[in-house]
Amino acid sequence: MLGRAAHLFGESRNQVASNMVHGTVIEVVWTVTPTLILIVVAIPSFALLYSIDEVVDPAITIKCIGHQ
Repeated sequence: MLGRAAHLFGESRNQVASNMVHGTVIEVVWTVTPTLILIVVAIPSFALLYSIDEVVDPAITIKCIGHQ
């Protein structure tokens, strides 16, 4: 695919470069927006993971044995 793109859009086939801008603002928006959403979701998740990691001494221990 890279070879085909280099062949079709190379300097030998296109002598004059295009000045067209292809929606730079929308590209930045749809890259930054999901990143911010993931950060907003990740921060509470880290707090929850750290709180689960705490070891608390249990008041009672139950041992279950099963035979098949």
